[in-house]
Amino acid sequence: MAASIKEYGIVQPLVVRKKGKVFELVAGERRLRAAKLAGLENVPVIIKDYDDDKMMEIALIENIQRHDLNPIEEAHGLRRLMVEFKLTQEQAAEKVGRSRVAVTNILRLLNLPEAIQNYIIQGTLTMGQAKQLLGLPQEEQQLEIAKAIIENGWSSRITEDVVRLLKEGKQIKLIREIVEEQANEKQKKKAAKPQTEADVFCHEFETRLIELLGTKVKVMPKTKGKNHGGTIQIEYYSPDDLERIYEALQPGSKEAEESTAPKRLHV
Repeated sequence: MAASIKEYGIVQPLVVRKKGKVFELVAGERRLRAAKLAGLENVPVIIKDYDDDKMMEIALIENIQRHDLNPIEEAHGLRRLMVEFKLTQEQAAEKVGRSRVAVTNILRLLNLPEAIQNYIIQGTLTMGQAKQLLGLPQEEQQLEIAKAIIENGWSSRITEDVVRLLKEGKQIKLIREIVEEQANEKQKKKAAKPQTEADVFCHEFETRLIELLGTKVKVMPKTKGKNHGGTIQIEYYSPDDLERIYEALQPGSKEAEESTAPKRLHV
């Protein structure tokens, strides 16, 4: 961020409030640190007349919007925001720049057993895998399937199928056999349908962009015409998140240096 601020300045002003004879920072701590590293002596600010409660609310929202939070930390932050400031899920979603459905799904993770929440914190389970476990009524089943996901490397889609079969009354041993059979069948179909060079190209760059930017990325090639163009869709969740993504795309950034993406691929 410091490099982009040095070249282009601060795009989004910091938010401050007057406190006695000085100004107190309300929002934009990362931008302020980056500005100091870039050697800036002055930064653009917006002065707001916030009381202590509003100050605390904004600080909490900024913390929730940090890109390095895991889903459980984000869920605890959202719940605290809702409880302390008496917000509905829809109001909380609007304040943090997320959809109501996304906020609902994140908060539901706190209904899972503590052991499963720890799996999510450690990165052993993804949010997509874990949220499928909420469909199981018994904690013992949730824990058993969570361990099976880790042992077998089941995807979110497979986990969804497993939960559905369990709710239909199937035994876990039979479910494992069904899942294994389905996986083998998919592998055969995949082998029978060779990927085009364009498919490989797009999948490769989609994976590398996700690793580089730390957010959802979709690479969509054009299906018509002779050229090999297409569209790249990048998701961001707040102005700070957009600045982080912009910084990651700059030459010489830490993310760019760590990326193993080749400079050019030919299709």
